[in-house]
Amino acid sequence: MKAKDAMTRPVVTVLPETSLVEVARLMLGKGIGSVLVVDKEGRLMGIVTESDFLKERGVPFSTFRAPMLLGRFMGSDGLEEALAEARRTRVEEIMTSPVHAVGPEEPLSRVLDLMLAYDINHVPVVDGEGKPVGIITRFDLLRLLQPQL
Repeated sequence: MKAKDAMTRPVVTVLPETSLVEVARLMLGKGIGSVLVVDKEGRLMGIVTESDFLKERGVPFSTFRAPMLLGRFMGSDGLEEALAEARRTRVEEIMTSPVHAVGPEEPLSRVLDLMLAYDINHVPVVDGEGKPVGIITRFDLLRLLQPQL
């Protein structure tokens, strides 16, 4: 089986200047765990996952999921400050780059090797020009096993 047989498409992309608030809304609205960052020509530059929101410049992703819970925990001033920071922060400041990606014809074993070697959950699938055509997540790989169980 090849990457193209397991990938999810269409892939969701954003430009590097997109704010974290916009990215969080997009991820929550679409029910996805990552977005790919592309340049103006559509070539892959980076990836942002929920865990990237927890890094140095990020804002906890749960801020967007459960503001009332965090509002009680952080206090309303802390929550507003975190959201203001998310509005100012551009996705290129927290994205993971370079990205471990594969071509559509790569065997799924290569995807699994990358996930295990780099402890990642998302592997973009790119065409010959480096433009995303899909993404494979650990969930996608698990879904392939379901009929066999």
